[in-house]
Amino acid sequence: MQALSVLIRNCIFMGVLLSAPGAQADEIVDFYRNKRMTMNVGSTPGDGTDLYGRLIARAMSKHIPGNPQIIATNIPGANGLVAANYMYNIASKDGLALGTFSRYAVFESLWNNPSARFSPDRFNWIGNVNVDVSVCITWHTLGLKSLAEFMRRDLKIGVTNESHVNILNNMFGSKLVAIKGYPGGNEVNIALERGEVDGRCNISWSAIMAAKPNWVRDKQIDVLIQFSHRRLNELPEVPLVTDLATTDSQKKILNLILTSQMMARVIVAPPDVPLERITALRRAFDQTMIDQEFLSEAARVSAPVDPVSGADIQQLVIEMMQTPSSIVKDFQTIVGGRL
Repeated sequence: MQALSVLIRNCIFMGVLLSAPGAQADEIVDFYRNKRMTMNVGSTPGDGTDLYGRLIARAMSKHIPGNPQIIATNIPGANGLVAANYMYNIASKDGLALGTFSRYAVFESLWNNPSARFSPDRFNWIGNVNVDVSVCITWHTLGLKSLAEFMRRDLKIGVTNESHVNILNNMFGSKLVAIKGYPGGNEVNIALERGEVDGRCNISWSAIMAAKPNWVRDKQIDVLIQFSHRRLNELPEVPLVTDLATTDSQKKILNLILTSQMMARVIVAPPDVPLERITALRRAFDQTMIDQEFLSEAARVSAPVDPVSGADIQQLVIEMMQTPSSIVKDFQTIVGGRL
């Protein structure tokens, strides 16, 4: 009986050891060691989403237990929707797949778009690299210097997503013409430089600074409006879209889209990944955000870093999915059914 009692105690002791944090950490190391991860980038090469995705792919590996290699691959289409669908339905759910795509893809499920084959709240949100501001710009040859003139002109605006154009047209009476069909932001940038379009809306300021800093340095663009609750320090004289709002309904609709600025450069994992691996990935992301080597590299390519934790993004998405149907309906009417 004494021997049996000792055996039971030893089994209990071993069970405690195996369930301890150290044992779980060892399991994470064993899983990720010598593995290859994929960063699925929901854009074409060369734009802001691609730049941030590749920055994280290069920097995050050393903070993941076991130091797996992270390889970036591009899955462009539908302003991030193709990549979001892939991450939700096809990507491996073992913790070896990460993704990054436009924050507006998240809204597609909220709007009941049948092409959005995912539920945003079931994604595992790892973190957000930067809180960003979207702007509308025009090419310098047009000589537009005021928002009033921008709103009066019939301008061709290159878009991968026409939400901001529709907001300005349908809510505030501008005359912008959305030129669609571009697979990614980089192609819109090329069209702008060639003079095929007059401007861009719904382009992140960080994307401009990261991918096209010469536009700012050489004064090749004019920035006409910021989609934000507060002005960027770099753009103190550029009006906010909220300056145009005159009714409570307009303010609520704008607040919904501006909330998404908290998700400018999201990193996401598929649903159903084991919790301990999501915890490890979130911790690795947080450590990357304070890694001086990463911050130096981001600064070198003019990619601002203003992170939000994965847990905070997860809660934000849950709250967005609970948006009252009346606001959703009003928003759909304004933006034409889609962000």
